[in-house]
Amino acid sequence: MGRLLAVTSGKGGAGKSSVSVHLASALSDMSNKVLLIDLDAGMRCLDIMLGVSDILLFDLEDVLSGNKSLEDSVITPSCGKGNLHFLAAPLKNKIDIAGFLKLIDYALTKYDFVMLDFPAGPVDELYTALPRYCEALVVSGADAVSLRDAAIMGSDLSSLEFMSVRLILNRVSFETMRRGITANIDEIIDSSGIRLMGVVPQSMDIYMSCCSGQSLNKKSRAAKAFSRIAKRIMGYDVPLIPYKKI
Repeated sequence: MGRLLAVTSGKGGAGKSSVSVHLASALSDMSNKVLLIDLDAGMRCLDIMLGVSDILLFDLEDVLSGNKSLEDSVITPSCGKGNLHFLAAPLKNKIDIAGFLKLIDYALTKYDFVMLDFPAGPVDELYTALPRYCEALVVSGADAVSLRDAAIMGSDLSSLEFMSVRLILNRVSFETMRRGITANIDEIIDSSGIRLMGVVPQSMDIYMSCCSGQSLNKKSRAAKAFSRIAKRIMGYDVPLIPYKKI
């Protein structure tokens, strides 16, 4: 049986969707079969980031309605060495929770990882319906506003008794940390109350990748950061190394 990952954030602008795309790609590069599902009904964007919007025919609603099978509805982006499959969010309809849970149960028998890219915002009924073996990844920036929202989100998710709740710091400028403009890593962990899974530096490579639908340069600091996070998720002992070595 595969593992269920829920990627979320307390507010928009933290870069949650870009984290979902590049983390799914990093896990796929390590020979894991990964299904990435966009859950932002009516506001989907992962198809653009993955460069598959022009070939997108079916979405989550087609599967839940029984019109198409999961296998017929997923798309294989160019990234992920063929191991990454993507299922788009519906354009309009609200997600049927009962049908969605059945889909998750089925998908976990076919994939090593099923990643859910949630809309930014507070915990709702879709979260509460998820099985307790779900592993939550809360994406936040290093700024005070993002961290406050991440702490609230982390607390709410912890109350659901998920298997784990971890923090991914995104778009981090270590220069602002050194100058004391934003909190340092230890202060962020203390203020958020969430165990840190990894740090992704501010990077033009990520922006260019999401705009073009192309994979990250594997030699870039951003790609190496996602690779380290993927390895930690898989259980490898990968330390949080100093920024100068990222």
